[in-house]
Amino acid sequence: MLRRHLLTLPALLPMTALAAPSARFVHVGTYAPGGQGLYSFAIAADGALRPLRVTANSGSPSWLASDGRRLYAAEEGTHHVAVYTQDDAGQLTLLQREPSGGQGPCQLSLAAGRVWVAHYGDARFAALPLQADGRLGTAASWPSCSSDCRPGPTRAVKAPPGSQAHSGHDAPHAHMIQASPDGRWLLGTDLGRDRLLVWPLTDATPGAPVQELALSPGSGPRHFVFHPQDAGLVYVLQEESSTLSTVALGADGARVLDEVSVLPDGFAGTSFASDLLVAPGGRHLYALNRLHDSIAVLSLARPRSPRLLDHHWVRGSFPRSACIAGQHLYVCNQRSDQLSHFSLGHPESPRFTGRQTGVPSPAGACAM
Repeated sequence: MLRRHLLTLPALLPMTALAAPSARFVHVGTYAPGGQGLYSFAIAADGALRPLRVTANSGSPSWLASDGRRLYAAEEGTHHVAVYTQDDAGQLTLLQREPSGGQGPCQLSLAAGRVWVAHYGDARFAALPLQADGRLGTAASWPSCSSDCRPGPTRAVKAPPGSQAHSGHDAPHAHMIQASPDGRWLLGTDLGRDRLLVWPLTDATPGAPVQELALSPGSGPRHFVFHPQDAGLVYVLQEESSTLSTVALGADGARVLDEVSVLPDGFAGTSFASDLLVAPGGRHLYALNRLHDSIAVLSLARPRSPRLLDHHWVRGSFPRSACIAGQHLYVCNQRSDQLSHFSLGHPESPRFTGRQTGVPSPAGACAM
C-alpha cells in the first residue's frame, strides 16, 4: 500500500473541509484488497448513515472530491482518476477512468476548469481538463522539483521524544495540490523535501515554482488549509513532526510565523498527523493524529498563532481523513475498519455520538 503557499491569496478551504448543509449522501473510498471500492450512505437528519451500495473499484480510490453532481476519485493503486455520476438516490455510475498523469495519486482537487492531482509515488503534479459533461481530458504533468531534489532528514527535528515517524524522506513526494479561488495561484506540498510550493495559475502547464518555502527539517508537510477570513494566512499540517505551521503570505513572499504540536504536552513516541479541516463557523481547526488516534482541536481566536485546545479520541485506529457534512463529522479509521460519527453542534468540542459504521480500510470520504 502506498503511503502517504506564496503571496497574497484569498481564503481557501479544502474540498473535504466543508460540505454543503444540504448534503444527503456520503461516499467513502477504501484501500484494496480489504476495501472493495466506494461505499455509499444516505445521511439521516440526526447524522446516522444508512448503507446504500458498494460500487466496485479495485484501484484503491483513496481520495475523493466532488463538484456537487459528480464524484472524482484518485485511484492510488492503479494511477487513474475515476469519474462517477450520482443520481437522486445516491447511486454512483462510472462515467470515465483516465490516467492520472503520474504514479500513486494520493490527493486531488477541482478548480479553474481542471482536476489537479498530487502523486506520492513519482512526485509529480498533474492537471486534467474538465469537459462540459464532467469527463476529463488527457493529463499534463510536471515534477515537484527540477533542480535540488534532495529529500529532507529522515527524523523531524521537532518530532516528539522517541518518535520513529519515518514515512517519506527517501525522495520527493507530492502530497497535495490546490488552486486559490481567485484563480491566481496554485499551491502544493512536497512531503519528502519539506517544502510548500507556489505557481501562478495560467492556462499553461506549470513548471518550476515561483517560490518554495522551506518548513522545519524532516517535518513532512502533508495537507494545508487557508484561514477562512484572512487571505494572508495558511496552515500546514506536517505528518512526521505532528506539527501545524502558520505561514504568513504577502507581496514580499512567505514566512513561517509559528509551529505548534498537535499532540498533547508531554507526549513521547510515534504518531503521524494526517488530515486537516476547518470547523463549521471558521473559528477552529481539526487535525487528525494517527497512532495517538485523536482529533486535535485548535483555536483560531488568534489566527497568527493557533492554540491547541483539546483532543478527542476517535474510537478507532489510524484516522486517515475525515469528512464534514453540515453539523456532522465522519472520521475514517483506516486500521479499525470503521467510520466514527461526531456531532459538531459545538465546533470547539466534537461530541462522539456513539455511532460507528463499518467500512473496510476507509481512506477518504466526500459528502454530496
